[in-house]
Amino acid sequence: MTDPLMTEKELTELAEILEMAKITEQKAKELCDLTLEIDQKYEQRLAQLKLDRKLQKTGIK
Repeated sequence: MTDPLMTEKELTELAEILEMAKITEQKAKELCDLTLEIDQKYEQRLAQLKLDRKLQKTGIK
């Protein structure tokens, strides 16, 4: 009789590791989305500040 390639314990551990990897991937995606959202808000605010400064220089505002 041949030995199985993996024991039941090893298969269980591998399944747990796979689940942790999936959770980690999802958390990384959420962090990436949050980072992009913050970056977009920063860029929008920066553009508004530049526009306000130009308008002040021209005396329009």
